[in-house]
Amino acid sequence: MAHTVSDLLINTWGAMLTLILFMYVALDGFDLGVGVLSLLERDAQKKSVMMHCLSGVWDANETWLVLLGGTLFGAFPLAYAAALQALYIPIMLMLFALMFRGVAFEFYLYSKKPSVWVFAFGGGSLLVILAQGLALSTLLSGISLEMTSSTALFVWFTPFSFVTVALLISAYSLLGATYLFGKVNGTLRQSAAIWARKFSTALIVLLITFFVFMSINTPLVIERWMQLPFYFAILALITVALSIVLLWQLQHQLNDSSPFIVCVVMLFIVLVGLVSSHYPYIIPSVMTLHAAASSSKTLEFMLYAEGGLLPLMLIYNGYQYYVLRGKVAED
Repeated sequence: MAHTVSDLLINTWGAMLTLILFMYVALDGFDLGVGVLSLLERDAQKKSVMMHCLSGVWDANETWLVLLGGTLFGAFPLAYAAALQALYIPIMLMLFALMFRGVAFEFYLYSKKPSVWVFAFGGGSLLVILAQGLALSTLLSGISLEMTSSTALFVWFTPFSFVTVALLISAYSLLGATYLFGKVNGTLRQSAAIWARKFSTALIVLLITFFVFMSINTPLVIERWMQLPFYFAILALITVALSIVLLWQLQHQLNDSSPFIVCVVMLFIVLVGLVSSHYPYIIPSVMTLHAAASSSKTLEFMLYAEGGLLPLMLIYNGYQYYVLRGKVAED
């Protein structure tokens, strides 16, 4: 009976970890995407509008990353230790870039040369995505428990890592473009629609390439797909259908917020498919959820604490976006 309870707790924490990861990627993803898009925009006034679209939400979005790290450390400490050892350099690069973005945003508000800090904010955003892409590709390629940051260098720079980085740039930029599409008016809204169409097309191609590379690097993924072909086929069909709906919405520009919502739902489906493809592994082909998990008492104690915190964070984020709803004018 105790073993059954332990299995339930472990799977519950695995689901919560997936939810927290989704919240971070969806929320911080769009402001990283807006940062990347600011590098593509040449008009200083439009760049200023893009920054103002993020002024009330970008720092709160990053709290999900803190919760993600804390949850992984408490619920799955062995996975936390193994991943941190192998991914020390990209994780430190990501944290440095996140701090640099924060400094750039504050300096932008008070500097006499705001364009310099807008560029710095965009560069920091791109650096964060680069670090996350390298870390994700390394994890999915299968890290060794004896791997160090120096030996992982050969894993970071592979065709799969470049595909993963390009995939994340496209995904975050698409989220950012659809967010801007629903947040602004005028010519910037038209630019956001154009960016969204281009990045959505690139994302479809990169998703297919990504999953092909992943299946080659991790043969267990193909076995998992063969075990549940109907389930993964449904996820793939939903993703294709959502992509078609998104392109149609962007083409006709009928509704402001629906493209962003479609992107978030599509992101959730892809993330569920990615996690399901590797279940029960938390580090693909290396460590399962059961092997990495803390004791049942620790998981129970954390469940009481974080189980109360998670709804509060969801309510806070929802209220925050409700209060800051509405459009940002170009002037």
